[in-house]
Amino acid sequence: MRHGWQNASLILAVLWGLLLGMSPAQAHLMAAQKGTLNIVNDSAFLVLSVPVSALKGVDDDGDGALSKAELATHADAIRAQVKAGVELLGPDGALPLQLMMLDIAPAENTPTAAASHLVILGRFQAGPTALALRFSLFGTKAIEQAQDVTITRQDESQWLRFTPEQTEKVLLPSASAVFGEYVRIGATHVLSGADHMLFLLVVLSASMGWRALLGALTCFTAGHALTLAVCVWGGWSVSDRIVEPTIAVTIVGMAAFDGWERWRGRSVQLGLRLGLVFLCALIHGLGLAGALRELTQWTPGSTQLVLALAGFNAGIEVAQIGVAVLAGLTALVVHRLAGAMAHQRVRRSAPVLAMLAGSFWFVERVMVAA
Repeated sequence: MRHGWQNASLILAVLWGLLLGMSPAQAHLMAAQKGTLNIVNDSAFLVLSVPVSALKGVDDDGDGALSKAELATHADAIRAQVKAGVELLGPDGALPLQLMMLDIAPAENTPTAAASHLVILGRFQAGPTALALRFSLFGTKAIEQAQDVTITRQDESQWLRFTPEQTEKVLLPSASAVFGEYVRIGATHVLSGADHMLFLLVVLSASMGWRALLGALTCFTAGHALTLAVCVWGGWSVSDRIVEPTIAVTIVGMAAFDGWERWRGRSVQLGLRLGLVFLCALIHGLGLAGALRELTQWTPGSTQLVLALAGFNAGIEVAQIGVAVLAGLTALVVHRLAGAMAHQRVRRSAPVLAMLAGSFWFVERVMVAA
């Protein structure tokens, strides 16, 4: 054990010496709010860059940065806050962060200036057990509300993003844990996404039999699953500035199509409608892929990536089926309590309300993108 501690101390000392010996330009290889946790045998070596605004009572002059003098004055307080805000969790609770070293990351060509980020090196003593990482050192600015950490252990690799809403993550989880976690993420994303929910309700509100509704749901599933797989597996992406307004357009377009056909009093050609649903679903898949990439990233071709993708799709489908069942029950209750006329009025007004909401989102998202 003593030999292991000596090796860990030597490794940290060498790493710290290399970091301090870097030129200012090289020092920026440790990007803001990035980090690594490398698990080797019974040790986990941590390197992090965290925003100074996440620390309390250390910025004496209130300039939003940390100077060498402030770091020296408040070193003990900073270490205490780091230990509370960065925790490696084992089966028996939090493991202590040891051999901690601190420094600031100043801007290029100003090595003596104050810095907006603090660089942390340390070591956890962690055996070959199930581990989780808890992180809560988020800054006050909007761009400081996320921390990316790459986890490595031999040939295994995992990329994690922590946010104020997601402060604890399991490290290198089992296959069943990966699948289950992404089922939850996929379902949560759909249920919390008003645009995806509204499009689904537009599809469900059409006057069709259960076979046609089942076909529409199948086309919607196939469309977004196809795009999601291509984007995540193949690394293809489209800017949110294009995707988000276009998703709003799909809502307006689908609602307008249904409203127009209903106003003309014609029965919708099933093949045409299913084709439109499939095309719109391809676009929605681009948005889902962007959301999935922001949450985590596994090595291309890995089993974990396959399980994450499958779980995310399964979660989406569970949520969609739940929404469909709830919408059907609601329609049945309205029909029973208010009568057929009230039910028809609700159905006729649904496309108009959907077009208004979709148009509002389109204008809002175009303005934000500009």
